[in-house]
Amino acid sequence: MRKFLLLLSVMGIVLASCDIETSDNGKLDGYWHLVSADTLATQGHTDLSQQRIFWAVQVNLIQLRGTEQELYCRFSHQADELTINQLHLKDREKGDPEVTEEYKHFIYPYGINDYEEHFKVIQLTNEKMTLQSPTLRLDFQKM
Repeated sequence: MRKFLLLLSVMGIVLASCDIETSDNGKLDGYWHLVSADTLATQGHTDLSQQRIFWAVQVNLIQLRGTEQELYCRFSHQADELTINQLHLKDREKGDPEVTEEYKHFIYPYGINDYEEHFKVIQLTNEKMTLQSPTLRLDFQKM
């Protein structure tokens, strides 16, 4: 009986010490393919459907991949606003440096123009997402 109580106590401590992080992002979670970008000022349209540019969204991180430089960033999503910040290059040897002016050109192909970008969520379904920043409108398709 003592062994059983000891085992039960140890299991309770182990389970209590585990912090399982779950995501509450709803339809935003997933692997999104950037299929087009529209420049608002000029009404220009760029078809990106044949390029492999992706945003992978999970918990509070977005992995940006598909161009010459992979990046990570934090985000917050509330109602119809998505804010991206804390952009970092994926470069383990350099400690995943934060995006500074020197590296800023790496964020542009992902539809991000600044260190902190605010997007209005125009559409968000299980299959499609449309985001609009002050300068761009981005269309995504869920993979």
